[in-house]
Amino acid sequence: MHNRLRGFLLLLFLLSGLLSISQGQTITQPIVFTEGWVTGFGTPEKYPRYARTEFPVDPVISRLLSVKLIRPEGSQDSPSLDWEPIEADAEGYFKHKYLASGGLYLEYESPSDRVVILDASGHGKAYVNGVPREGDHFGFGITKVPVQLTKGRNTFYLTSGRNPEIRAALRAVESPVQLSDDQLTLPDLIQEETGFKWAGIKVINAAETAATDYRILARVEGGEEMSTALPVIEKLTSRIVPFRIPELEGVLRSEAVVQLRLLSASGQELGSLTLPLKNRSAGGLHNRTFISSIDGSVQYYAVQPGQVPEGQAPALFFSTHGAGVEASGQAAVYTSKDWGHLIAPTNRGPFGFAWEDWGRLDALEVLEIGKKRFQPDPQKIYLTGHSMGGHASWYLGASYPDYWAAIGPAAGYAELHDWIEHVRKVETPIQRMFARAGNAQRTRLLHRNYLHFGVYINHGDADAVVPVRHAREMRQLLAGFHPDFSYYEYPGGGHWYGNHSADWPPMFDFFKSHQLPLPAQVRKLQFQTASPGISSRSHWVTLYQQTHPYQISEVDLALGADSLSLQGTTQNVTVLQLDLSKAAVLFPLLIALDESQLRLERAVKEITLVRTDTGEWEVGTLPGRDEKGPHRYGGFKDAFRHRMIFVYGTQGSPEENAWNFYKARFDAETFGYRGNGAIELLPDRQFSPEAYPDRGVILYGNADTNNAWKQLLAESPVQVRRGEMKLGERVWTGEGWGCYFIQPRPDSDIASVGVVAGTGPAGFAAVHANHYFLAGTAFPDLTIVGADVFETGYGAVVGTGYFGNDWGVETGDFVWKENR
Repeated sequence: MHNRLRGFLLLLFLLSGLLSISQGQTITQPIVFTEGWVTGFGTPEKYPRYARTEFPVDPVISRLLSVKLIRPEGSQDSPSLDWEPIEADAEGYFKHKYLASGGLYLEYESPSDRVVILDASGHGKAYVNGVPREGDHFGFGITKVPVQLTKGRNTFYLTSGRNPEIRAALRAVESPVQLSDDQLTLPDLIQEETGFKWAGIKVINAAETAATDYRILARVEGGEEMSTALPVIEKLTSRIVPFRIPELEGVLRSEAVVQLRLLSASGQELGSLTLPLKNRSAGGLHNRTFISSIDGSVQYYAVQPGQVPEGQAPALFFSTHGAGVEASGQAAVYTSKDWGHLIAPTNRGPFGFAWEDWGRLDALEVLEIGKKRFQPDPQKIYLTGHSMGGHASWYLGASYPDYWAAIGPAAGYAELHDWIEHVRKVETPIQRMFARAGNAQRTRLLHRNYLHFGVYINHGDADAVVPVRHAREMRQLLAGFHPDFSYYEYPGGGHWYGNHSADWPPMFDFFKSHQLPLPAQVRKLQFQTASPGISSRSHWVTLYQQTHPYQISEVDLALGADSLSLQGTTQNVTVLQLDLSKAAVLFPLLIALDESQLRLERAVKEITLVRTDTGEWEVGTLPGRDEKGPHRYGGFKDAFRHRMIFVYGTQGSPEENAWNFYKARFDAETFGYRGNGAIELLPDRQFSPEAYPDRGVILYGNADTNNAWKQLLAESPVQVRRGEMKLGERVWTGEGWGCYFIQPRPDSDIASVGVVAGTGPAGFAAVHANHYFLAGTAFPDLTIVGADVFETGYGAVVGTGYFGNDWGVETGDFVWKENR
């Protein structure tokens, strides 16, 4: 009786909510959702938080994708869906404990088919009539999504975000294509410089066709107008586009205004914005922008120039910011130094990717830009950062040991999975394979790399955000082997106790006493890596290939006192190269490596060593670029670089084509939100390899539905068609299989093809969750899942692993779940 009464009350609540917003009204004023239903998923062990796993379990999404029914009154048919009615507070926020790991259901009765703007915040993702759209996980308030409503009932399911509160509203479309100031990337104008600076702005296309041949005109008050042609913006989505801002030559005032106008192909003005800019001196704190090689987006970094005497080679301080902190704020906490310049990269957003994955690539790109601009002494480059940026100091320090003279993590955790509250269970061979894919993130496994530089650890002993145990554990680890580190706990210091939390004078004194040794000065060399595609080199040794991908590889080498001998050991290494021109050796040179001995009678600049099938080392040649190597190694995430383009299939049924587009758009929106990204979406009929050389391609669909498949994947060991998936001798039949995998792009030496494929709509829906864009997740080269992935998580994975060094299956390393 209780359940029946509860169901009846829910139905009444549903009807009253619909009546409050559905009496045939049109959207002239924003419609703010004030009534809905919320559900939670039980314990974190059964339903881990969205950001902490490759395969989120969500019974609502499972039901939504399978039977299309998630209305609260239907919860009696699904005991796991326990809906509760909820009302928004006075500020429009739905707040409930379930929204820490659950979801919010809303409805709207539309009087007609039309496009509106979904303006929501605080949610991880939104399912609008079952179609996935990017959310606003961090509550920035910058996610405004054009959505297609149908006449009658429209459903919205919003998953939980970072905080247990969500708001949502529907707004009218002001213009089919419009400028938005929600996600700006603006440079500072530089008083001493001429030309232009790159900027980025979001353009929303609420039309049902792609927006082409649009332009932005930018005029800085008192200066010239500059025109920038915009890339194509797909239908019913947004894209952050680059545009140029002309410099104010010779103008010394500190503030400026740029006026933007959006013009159509015919020259019609569709909208305008006026934005404030800083006009700063190159000698003071300022922001600079650049075009990222990852995706062609506009990113920025901050500079705090030093007051370095003329003629003195400066040091370079590389400072990484914490979660929720901008690069500009990070650089501002440091006083100007008299012996070096400081630069702060962005991690592609305030939270970004926790300095891993694309945050790591952003950091490396900014480091190279900074070195070109400031020409620092290569022996005086230092790494520091606070909080999440302290994690970056541990992580980038362990990954690139010959980059830094010293590192200074402040209030940092060494590993993301050691800091977050949910620690995944690793119980099955499949789970262990995913854990192995994350080895490159586990800095403690790479701890011997810290031997290459000095380490200064700074932490407040009352830190409640990153408890001091993280620093103490790293102190204990270093104490077991490291001869050159310093440790300080600030008495009573919380997570932030003033600018000296990061700009700590004793740390910079420690830096000043350290120099990175020249390669010729390195007589003993220990180096560890989990992937040559992420970290392959230290001083005069480069690891090219591993025996077992993503297991830890090690070399331990030492030069003899007379420089006529080199001896050492290796682990999990198949191919390595020694740059003998940098190692300061003499000839004839005796190399004793593991159980092998080689003698080089004549001087050579470098030598490649290859492990034979018998385990011995011999002189060989580097693998071809068509094999795995530092240039292209996998896993799956590695496909998302080299100005990647998302190509969706249009050759299938209407349902198949719709899912191909929905998924590609969802990924582009997610990377745009989480990584301030600018992804080019392209239908397969417009793609040709010649038009997009050396660019990463992410392909959505299968061999029957995506015409680009035969151009890029004809020789792939994985073949997916309608109703069938093949991998070597293994075959899966039916429409419920999906997969992610990476293969080398056959016409490129650097780019890859990443594939999101399904044997049918059910299989493709199963792989729509894009948790490869979340910090802390890791994917092998190949993963195959069943349609029950949102019910069983890792239990739906039937196979995963790595292709061999030749990108083949027979030489690969896979685990399989049989009897599926």
